[in-house]
Amino acid sequence: MKEKARYTLIAELVLGIFFYLFLYLNPGLRHQLWLQHNEVFLLIFFSPLLVLMLLLELWQKKPPKVDTFNRWLMIIFWPLLSLGGWIELMNVVVKIWPRMGAIVAFIFLLIGLVWLIPFAIAVGAEVKWTVSRLILVFWMMENLMEICTLGHIPGNKFFNTILSTGLWAAFAYTIWACFLVRGWGYNFDFNLKFKTSINFSDGVLAFLIVFGIVDIIWNAFGGYGNNLFSVLFSYHVDPMKFTLNSFSQAAEAGIMEEMNRYLVIIVLLYALRKTKWQVSMTIFISALFFGLLHFTNFGWQKLAPTIAQAASAFSIGLFFAVLYLYTGKLWLTMLMHFWVDFLIFLQENGDHPGTWNGSTGEWLVAIISVVVPVCIYLWMITGKRKLVMQENSSRILQPLNNNLMY
Repeated sequence: MKEKARYTLIAELVLGIFFYLFLYLNPGLRHQLWLQHNEVFLLIFFSPLLVLMLLLELWQKKPPKVDTFNRWLMIIFWPLLSLGGWIELMNVVVKIWPRMGAIVAFIFLLIGLVWLIPFAIAVGAEVKWTVSRLILVFWMMENLMEICTLGHIPGNKFFNTILSTGLWAAFAYTIWACFLVRGWGYNFDFNLKFKTSINFSDGVLAFLIVFGIVDIIWNAFGGYGNNLFSVLFSYHVDPMKFTLNSFSQAAEAGIMEEMNRYLVIIVLLYALRKTKWQVSMTIFISALFFGLLHFTNFGWQKLAPTIAQAASAFSIGLFFAVLYLYTGKLWLTMLMHFWVDFLIFLQENGDHPGTWNGSTGEWLVAIISVVVPVCIYLWMITGKRKLVMQENSSRILQPLNNNLMY
């Protein structure tokens, strides 16, 4: 299968080269795309690298160092140049046949969902080192979100929304990740079946689910007041209105960010497999990455609310990682993550930049948002609860049979 993926990758390279050559020869169309979004200039500027990638990929017996160079060249530039070029081609076809815009978008975006599968099998699967794998999974997430900004179908609210909010990118990332994990030798299991264990407790499971529901409600409607009692028990609901944008934004976060967490957990569990802190450190580091990821909001909002948001994201990241490792249910963390964001986005101004005025109430909310999940994390990494997560970690890392691998 790896050889077939390589041939498909070569075909995609050739198609990409022809597309950018077409843009070079059509300055009028190139100018129109540039007016739509300036990123097309960077795509055209770096497109000659596709020729270099093609030549190196066709070189059958290249030295190991050249092979490594080409792998990282493709990791850095291939997703944006290739899939970004595919989305630009969609824009071109829509301009030529505007009445067919919806059909064209459906076909192109459907193909785009599986476009990176050959890349996952032939390139991503060859990345072996922990730091390299972490760079790959985060770099791909950022690239796919950037690619979404390139697509625009005039007059089509549905496709423009799923692109602009990143929902399409979330599905593409998930499909890519499934094949990547398989290439690394693991079987992606969205719903790890419960395994009979004397360490497992229905009470602990019920507690985690109840806390998750309470936390969702409190994050969406609670945290009002200037004393501990009012912050915990005062609730307020702003005017709520369902929109495709609010649903799509929340779904993107639930799917893509939890898929990214799963990939990070896989990488860390393997890297720490010989240590007694495998589970506890995997949870902590994955949550730390999740918190740091939210610093990308700095600029869109001020520093103080960004720090508060990153700290809150770190703590809820601890809970989501614990929930996943205790249950083995990735869909459960995706669902909870979706509802956390969706109930906020439904409210008026729910998707506006965060604010921070340093009031007693805001400090209490920030402290509670961090302290409670941290306490749950410390409780979960002790006793039989930790043993359950260790058992599930071993099952998550269970290698595929050789005949099932690429």
